[in-house]
Amino acid sequence: MNVDVLSNRLGVDIEPQLLELALTHRSYAYENGNTPNNERLEFLGDSVLGFVVTAHIHDL
Repeated sequence: MNVDVLSNRLGVDIEPQLLELALTHRSYAYENGNTPNNERLEFLGDSVLGFVVTAHIHDL
């Protein structure tokens, strides 16, 4: 499945480079010449999720 098909099925615009980064695990990146990996995106996602959960709990 290519990025265009996935983008159409999900109904969102997806940047191919960002998708590749998001799906590249640290172990693969290390074994293949230290290519960029998803750790920074994972950290950002965890931080945003933590903020949303905290805000929701605070509003209860």
